[in-house]
Amino acid sequence: MEHIKNLIMNYRGPATHPYSVSYFRTHIPELEHWNTSDNIIEHQQVLLLEYIRQKEICAHCQGFESCGKEGDMKGFQQVLETYGQDLSISVQPCPPYQQYVIQRRVKRWEHVSGELQLDRNFQLANFPTEQRRKYPRLFRFARDFAETFSVGDSGAGLYLFGPPGVGKTHLLLAVLNRLQERGVPCLFVRSDSVFDRMRHILAANGDLEPLLETYATVPILGIDEFAQERANDFTLEKLFRIINHRFHAGLSTWFTSNYAPPNIYRKNGEDIHDSVAPLRSRVMQMTKLARMEGEDARQRGLESLT
Repeated sequence: MEHIKNLIMNYRGPATHPYSVSYFRTHIPELEHWNTSDNIIEHQQVLLLEYIRQKEICAHCQGFESCGKEGDMKGFQQVLETYGQDLSISVQPCPPYQQYVIQRRVKRWEHVSGELQLDRNFQLANFPTEQRRKYPRLFRFARDFAETFSVGDSGAGLYLFGPPGVGKTHLLLAVLNRLQERGVPCLFVRSDSVFDRMRHILAANGDLEPLLETYATVPILGIDEFAQERANDFTLEKLFRIINHRFHAGLSTWFTSNYAPPNIYRKNGEDIHDSVAPLRSRVMQMTKLARMEGEDARQRGLESLT
């Protein structure tokens, strides 16, 4: 950011033009709200003209990769502020640039998380009609979320549980696929395999921190087959860290599981680790619960040779 600050400090801007004070008050409503004097507006005319120019470029934004700004200002936006009785400008990353950075991080870890090319085939449009009719409120919730969620929104995720083969993973993938089509950064994680891949990273002297940070901060995280992995100190510590951060940050997290929340990570009626109770509590507070039942679709149409 230091080079951006220097850019602003050293900026001389276009030649001063005889714009009226009312012109700036019209184009920058904050000036009226701040009771900025005419003298200050006239004195800061160059700064304000450049601020208006930058805002006009941002108004036509089509995403970071097609940003119309030049040099160090690409991916950044100006923020007009008061400084005592005067005016100043600070610079900060713009939302499209922040989203671009998140998308790059998500792409880096898709293969580790267990996402497959075939997963793209699961769509809301081909979600089984039988289950759509059986659970209309659930399907409507999933569809509305997929079509309307924007980065920065808060809202409950979904904990979808029930027996195998009833469409839980299909619905989760369909939502994530639609969000990705709309440009919303999200990650799909297969919990039965991701922890083995984490161990392989560590065995190769790799660093898990970038992966864990991505899981903890991506706008939407979908965890498939939750609580079905080999649970131990390693897996539960990583899970609690991710979910605890997402819980406190208000980030939407979606789960599928064969287990109802009260039954996750329990053996012989007891929690298998001290972290299970707070983990369970957070999961239940940050999601809407939905149970799906039905026949195992994977067993339909099987051919027998006997």
